[in-house]
Amino acid sequence: MTRKGELPPGLARWAATPGGETFCTALRRRIANGGGLDRRMKLPLTAQERADLVDLFGTKSINGPHLHLDRMNQALLDGAYALPLRQLLIGVDGPLLTNRGQARYRRIVKKHGVHHARTTLAARITGVPELEKELSLLTALEDPASWLPPEDSTAATRTWATYNAALSAAAEWFQGQSRGWKFAERELAVRALGGSKRWTKPAKNAFSRVIGQPFDQAVYTADTGIRMLGPASWRLESLVADAAAARPFVDVPGKAAATSGTLDVPADGVLLIENQETFQALSRTSVSEQWLCIWMEGYASEALVMFLTCLPDIPLAAWGDLDPPGIDIIVKLSAKSGRSITPVGMTPELYAAGYLLEEDEETLAGWHKQAEALAVTAPEAFRPLARAIAGNNGRRCEQEGLHELVLPHLPNHLKNVLA
Repeated sequence: MTRKGELPPGLARWAATPGGETFCTALRRRIANGGGLDRRMKLPLTAQERADLVDLFGTKSINGPHLHLDRMNQALLDGAYALPLRQLLIGVDGPLLTNRGQARYRRIVKKHGVHHARTTLAARITGVPELEKELSLLTALEDPASWLPPEDSTAATRTWATYNAALSAAAEWFQGQSRGWKFAERELAVRALGGSKRWTKPAKNAFSRVIGQPFDQAVYTADTGIRMLGPASWRLESLVADAAAARPFVDVPGKAAATSGTLDVPADGVLLIENQETFQALSRTSVSEQWLCIWMEGYASEALVMFLTCLPDIPLAAWGDLDPPGIDIIVKLSAKSGRSITPVGMTPELYAAGYLLEEDEETLAGWHKQAEALAVTAPEAFRPLARAIAGNNGRRCEQEGLHELVLPHLPNHLKNVLA
């Protein structure tokens, strides 16, 4: 039996012609909708498409826009390839299914997926005394094609992925507790979720509800160093870090600084910088005399979010790459921290004066799409830059190439933020 990709070379070449593609697509659609090969099929054709069909089926099968499918089927059987039309379509694009058959196939596949997921999770939590009730609820689920978890689960989620992650992690966690072992956050994710970066915020919350403990108490969570320069100090029993005296910078553990000891920030504001070289360049300016400068490391880390939320009510500004990711990082950091962040050095004029990266068309299309979205969804202060990027086909500009244009004027830019 012919399978996809197994057509004779000559027939495969015919199927790739304009007429071959048009005909095969139309006939496959007809069969999917329940049509057969015993009647005519109306198909408007260009002169080239008609010529392609005549090459394979002859003129007797074609009457204006009408194609006699039964004759075409017989012509193909009687010809050099000795194949019926259905085998031609299968060889071009795989098995034929009617719409009704496709729906039934999808239901079968879904039921199989649901059954496999449920039995796998049940096996994982079986034998864990603390999860006996959850096991009973899971095995009592009736609808064999529903991805909804049990309504009465302590996980309190209606999303299977979140429920599955929470119970899988809880099973591993309870077993660790019985051995006297406390997991680290990513260690638990590797063992229970299949990868160190598989945690999601909803999964953490659901896991905490199942085990009855806050996430950061149940597991060891890694802190992240925050690199800074300027008016700030952190004390525990004594001085731990003085960012004003450090050159070119000092690192402090973000979560610890946000939750322990005393953090003193007598700065006019905080300036967030995306890239390390630009951050270090600030040590050669007067900016750090009045502003606490922080390196974002290119993403909105949980530690940085916690650090920003505990700062006094002073202005926050950010200078990042003049591209969709640069805008997105700052927007996400603002949303997660609940703090308004003003962009500096990120204007359409500077973008026009910058050095644009060379990228392939597919990559540019992705940046273009993201820039168009940000031009609508980002806070108003970021939209002019997003529109400029979208209007230039998504081309990106890195901040390092703008040092000469921005650094000498940065103190004035920051004065405007304070105004």
